[in-house]
Amino acid sequence: MQEPKISVIIPAYNASRYISETLQSVVASNYSNWECIVVDDGSTDNTLEIAKLQTKDNHRFIILHQPNSGPSVARNLAISLSTGKYILPLDADDLISPDYMKLTVEVLENHPEVKVVYSNAEKFGYRKGFWNLPNYSLKELLKENMIFCSALYRRSDFDKTRGYDPLLRTGREDWDFWLELLKTGGEVEKLPGVHFFYRTHKKSRDKEANQKLAEIRKHIYNNHMELYAHFFDNPIQIFYEHKFFKKKYNLLRFLTLRKPIA
Repeated sequence: MQEPKISVIIPAYNASRYISETLQSVVASNYSNWECIVVDDGSTDNTLEIAKLQTKDNHRFIILHQPNSGPSVARNLAISLSTGKYILPLDADDLISPDYMKLTVEVLENHPEVKVVYSNAEKFGYRKGFWNLPNYSLKELLKENMIFCSALYRRSDFDKTRGYDPLLRTGREDWDFWLELLKTGGEVEKLPGVHFFYRTHKKSRDKEANQKLAEIRKHIYNNHMELYAHFFDNPIQIFYEHKFFKKKYNLLRFLTLRKPIA
């Protein structure tokens, strides 16, 4: 019996220094039935050329290019063209272990009640060490994301969502997507071993997202107001208690935002 196909989805923007290592981690998987769709998101370096060169003799890779539109648009495009039963997003500078695909597929194949599977993770690069991710609950997910972007899920479940939000170009689009995917229920499983490696940078898109966190949090709140209201009598109160809002400026900025990110 053939293994179900996994579609690995890689948006890439100016990732020429790292994308070779990321693609190698996909090729090194001990799971054989996969395709990998790389979308160059209007890079100004030679990311596209490196991706094409490294994958030219491997028919399992599809390399695409789009004008710079952000990671959500790139992911949505790649997923729309994918042929796999399962979707595995992967950023162009992160790595997966050889066992990651096999272990996550086994969970979803054997447990239809599970929607999302990920693992313990480790940081490397500018900052190193075990990434201490809290255990999942939907209520806690409303407060803060604890699922990194490279978790495995079913394409059929993706098709029931609005996809990744293209307005979230500077970060946290994965957090918004997990809320969208899980708001109708479904279990989440975290594998005990370390199978995902998150590259940290001194300057990164995450840092940019942190600088705009008030706007991003308000946008995510606007996207999921009914879900917040289901769990909290005063939904905005949970943001007051977050360490980011201990600075009065950030709290005032959040409270005065009236419209989603545009």
